[in-house]
Amino acid sequence: AAHVVESVETVLDILRRHDVTATFFVVGELAAEYPGLIRRIEHRGHELGSHGHTHTPLFELSPAQFERELQQARAAIVDAAGVEPAGFRAPNFSVTRETSWAFDVLRESDHTYDSSVFPLRTPLYGVPGAPRRPYRVSAEDPFTGGAGDSGLDELPVSVVGSRVRLPLAGGFYGRLLPQRLFCRGVRRLNERGLPANLYFHPWEFNPSVYTDEPSRTARFVSFHGIDCLGDLLDSLLSQFDFGPVERLRSTSRESTTGDHPDERSAL
Repeated sequence: AAHVVESVETVLDILRRHDVTATFFVVGELAAEYPGLIRRIEHRGHELGSHGHTHTPLFELSPAQFERELQQARAAIVDAAGVEPAGFRAPNFSVTRETSWAFDVLRESDHTYDSSVFPLRTPLYGVPGAPRRPYRVSAEDPFTGGAGDSGLDELPVSVVGSRVRLPLAGGFYGRLLPQRLFCRGVRRLNERGLPANLYFHPWEFNPSVYTDEPSRTARFVSFHGIDCLGDLLDSLLSQFDFGPVERLRSTSRESTTGDHPDERSAL
């Protein structure tokens, strides 16, 4: 938390240089602690989404506790910036088949979209076989991408490949992959009519967060490539048309089958 303001300002500066707006999924506790920062994000035209109140993965919550998390986060964001978040992203991408009850809670809590599904299996999270493109959530099976009528849209984080899926997504994967290969992955998605829905944490752009305290493995996952992520984001924003997740949701709803390339991607 000590580097929150510095890290967010770094990201805001990069986005301003490219005249790009993005979605900031905000932890409610941080909105309560740094309301001025959240107001600056909103005043610069960025979308505010909910990232829960305490950054607790859904694996550790009951439906009632999750509902309370959403209520607290919404209140904190409204108090800070005067806007209600329409979208949600789960900490640790913890909307999976085991926590699919989250879609009902999100809908009942007046959210209109979720962006938490990671459409491949990882050791910590993921839904193998889930759709790779935005879709309307079905109450019967929220991971089919069929004609859902639940009133909630899902905008999954991006992976590449069909028969064998590989993570693109952003975050650690963005720091791990060479810049050339990462940009090629985004281009390949667009060429196939799939938008790239990417995520990054503000602290990943701030080398001063580095510490020797974690284990070697934890240090690698947390800090590998942290010095170069700003260059990657600069390159992405120079080559592709990015915008907030809500814009991606709107354009996806307006399209039909998506058989033509959709160059609009989300950050």
